[in-house]
Amino acid sequence: MCFDTLHTEHQVKNIPIDFVNQKNETLSWLNLKWHPITNKHGYLSCYYTYVGNLRLVFNGDKIYIKNSLQCFYMNNNYQSFSYNQVVDAFSKLNQLVPFNIYEAVVTRLAVGVVIEEDAQKAYNEWKFYMGKPPKPMYEKNKIYGAKFHLNDYYIKAYNKTFQVQCKDKINIGKPYFRYEIEGKTKFFNNKTNNVGITTVADLIDKTKYKKLCDVLINRYQKIEKETQIDLSQLTLKEMRLVASMRDFKIKESMRKQYSHTYKKERLKYLNLMRGVDNSDFQNKVFNKLNTQIQYSLNN
Repeated sequence: MCFDTLHTEHQVKNIPIDFVNQKNETLSWLNLKWHPITNKHGYLSCYYTYVGNLRLVFNGDKIYIKNSLQCFYMNNNYQSFSYNQVVDAFSKLNQLVPFNIYEAVVTRLAVGVVIEEDAQKAYNEWKFYMGKPPKPMYEKNKIYGAKFHLNDYYIKAYNKTFQVQCKDKINIGKPYFRYEIEGKTKFFNNKTNNVGITTVADLIDKTKYKKLCDVLINRYQKIEKETQIDLSQLTLKEMRLVASMRDFKIKESMRKQYSHTYKKERLKYLNLMRGVDNSDFQNKVFNKLNTQIQYSLNN
């Protein structure tokens, strides 16, 4: 597992006088060069700088940091990234930013895992999550992944090899499949997940790190995949049930017009699917994801 997109904010108590006076010029502060950003009217808006790939923006009395922690640490986000490496990455970052990084408030977080697998086959078999179908992800007018959009978070999976080739012009040479969840911290802290992420210090808490690992793998299990069904083993009633649950328009119409019946039928469908072999391929993908996540947790 790895922390990819990371959004934090930190309130600065002692703001340097040049920032207070809002000088429209590049300023130096603790070995960092802060460049001014002006709005369309030419007025100073904020300052920015970079620590590796991490973008820092100083606006008002707060410093905002975003981008990939793993890329900061190892210049890519397709290799394994373990818990101990996460701890080391934040330690290195703490020495480079002008405040205590562990006190920074986490506002958004992405956790993900990469395995060597046929990405297209894996996400092509995604059908529904929480009753919603996935939306395609595009890069250079090509579909390279699938994404579920929810209120406070989204789940996505994509061809990491293709993305790295397009973005960084690097040929990894192996087929990599990336699966991740990104969301506001309130998603990770809701009653269901209850991870307890407030500051960066929480991200290196081993107990909370394990909870994030559990969220990642448990949500993957909840994604409805296309199962390989032997129709000859089903009754006519079961065939009709499968047909109605796999047709999105019919399923949505039933959910809106006959919600009580829909809930009962969907439960029957899910129970039926649990009794059907969900193909060796999807089982293999799940086992690889879980193995990689457990490796991250224990190293």
